[in-house]
This record gives sequence, structure tokens and C-alpha cells, in this order.
Amino acid sequence: MDTIQFTVHEFVTLMGILNERVRDGDGVPDTSVWHKWKKRYQDLDKELEKLDMMERADMLFDGKVKFDDVPAPDIQEVLSLVDDHIKHEQSLIEENDPDADPEEVEIWQTLHARLETSLDWDG
Repeated sequence: MDTIQFTVHEFVTLMGILNERVRDGDGVPDTSVWHKWKKRYQDLDKELEKLDMMERADMLFDGKVKFDDVPAPDIQEVLSLVDDHIKHEQSLIEENDPDADPEEVEIWQTLHARLETSLDWDG
């Protein structure tokens, strides 16, 4: 078990991916971090909605979300979500999409490396 920390942006993006899967009918396993972290995500989303644009941006990139005692299977699930998001961001770049942002790919690759290190550290 390990402690993992996300920026608010990373956390809401990952939980947003899971939320879309639930909403689209794809569902998530009963063991998914979605069920464990859903309340925190919903509370944070409500808090973000109350903020003006500048305060929201500050919170997204400066705010942190921390989880203690995260088991390896949960970290592996998050790694899979990060992989999916990196592929999505890279496809935007390849398609010359106006929303494409190479810095976004770097952010997610850095998170991926942190999570992998966490798994390696746990053995």
C-alpha cells in the first residue's frame, strides 16, 4: 500500500474518464477506484463549480488530492487510466486538433512514472 497524490486536474480528469464509462453504460468493476473515490470527486466537482475561472484554474493546477494506503491493484487501475489518457492526448496531437497540447502529454507521462515507481517500490 502506498500514498498517492494528484493535482486536482489529474484527479478530476481520471475520475471523469470513469464517470463517462459509467454514464455510457460501459460500467466499472465493483473493485474500481470509482466506487472508493466517487464521493471525493463529486464534492470536489461541486466546489470547483462555485469558483470563478481564475480561482478554478488555481485550484486545478495548484490544489492536491491525496490518498493514503492505496493498494497495488488500485494503482494499477489508475495506471491503466493514465495510459488511456496519454493515448487520447497523443491522438489529438497526431490529428492536429486545436485542443492538442504536448505539455499535457508530459504531465501525464510524469504521473505515469510516479505511479510506476510507487508500484516498483511496493515490490
